[in-house]
Amino acid sequence: MPQAACPSSASPPAAEKEKTMIRKIIVIALALCVILVAGIQLFLAYGLTDSLRKWVVPAIKTKYNADVSISRISVNLLGGALNVHGIKVANPPGFDEPLMLLVERCGLKVGLPALFKAGSADIQKAVLKDLILNISRNKDGALNLDQILSAMQSQKSASSSGETSAAGQPESGAKQRAFPNIIIKKMEIVTKLNYYDWQIGQPFKLGIEMDIQLSNIANYGFDDSLSGVINLHGNILENDKKCAFDLNGRISPIADPLLVSFDLAGSMQTIDLKTFKGLIENIGLQEGKASGTITLVCRKGQFDPEKSALRLKFSDIVPTKEKADKMGGIPMPSTLNMIIPIRGPLSNPQINVAEAFIKSMTSEDTVNSILKGIIDSKGAKSDGAVKDGKKAIESELSATGGKEPAKKISDVKGMFGDILGGKDK
Repeated sequence: MPQAACPSSASPPAAEKEKTMIRKIIVIALALCVILVAGIQLFLAYGLTDSLRKWVVPAIKTKYNADVSISRISVNLLGGALNVHGIKVANPPGFDEPLMLLVERCGLKVGLPALFKAGSADIQKAVLKDLILNISRNKDGALNLDQILSAMQSQKSASSSGETSAAGQPESGAKQRAFPNIIIKKMEIVTKLNYYDWQIGQPFKLGIEMDIQLSNIANYGFDDSLSGVINLHGNILENDKKCAFDLNGRISPIADPLLVSFDLAGSMQTIDLKTFKGLIENIGLQEGKASGTITLVCRKGQFDPEKSALRLKFSDIVPTKEKADKMGGIPMPSTLNMIIPIRGPLSNPQINVAEAFIKSMTSEDTVNSILKGIIDSKGAKSDGAVKDGKKAIESELSATGGKEPAKKISDVKGMFGDILGGKDK
């Protein structure tokens, strides 16, 4: 009796067709996903670029009185990355340099999980590459940053003037906040800062290149919590010469850039003062060397003058001929230590170089060094004469028909006074 074929088993050709169909469906689905992602990326890139140009950039121009432009935006949806290219901020009228700021690339890497997170934005990494900041003071003494700083101050004054709700109560912090809570886990800034001063020389120019590494930088949190970390390494540039410096410390959340708090400390290697030729000639020096350390303690946008200071050590100082003539033959000390307090608001820090110089020149160690130099130049080698200080030098000068000691020391005090005038710089 013949056996019937089993109805439950598909024939080999039918099974193969089914597998082929499944593969085709998968390929089509993947292709559609790729097209969808590419379409979204193109939409985001062109849509965001157009939005920035039409809405965000004009708003920045109006708010901060700054001429801002961008080149383009690129988006990596799968990688959760966004890059803005060619950010430019033009200098205001009255300055010779065309640009105040140039950022070739500003990149953010958020990551896919953060894209679906509500309430705050956790940025894994932020990068600012090839950033060039030009700070310029023109012949009238105006700074190119003044307009932006004034606009920021005006915005802060307007927001703190007591905007109230319809019920007459102050608006809540959530309603006043224009941006969501943001924390940047890692941030790198590769920048070059150029300083031009048309009031010093023609003009005085100083270049500084910096690599800044930051972590845990937020725009929310407690003002007195120094939760962020800053590590800055840089070089002062003069032609093919470099002088390395570093600055390290901690910073508070940056809810308001003008009210930020931080503790920073660093040092600078020995530098040839000829690097600052235009500047040192204006204060009566033609050569010398300097090294130093700096401590910055700022609380809510105000420097603490008791703790914030630039400490400089000068050596091998040689005054210009004009200054040497005014000093009447008084020799410069072999070394000179200067402490320059830093005070005032973060937007306009004040340092008084003239006051610091006079204090340094009239300190006991410096005066004794000057007196010793005068005695040695007159041929008196007695240690006792040096220890006796002004009495010894008075006798020495009287015998040689020189100026009175008080007049000599007064000349030293006033060496830079006629140029700096004791004003804050």
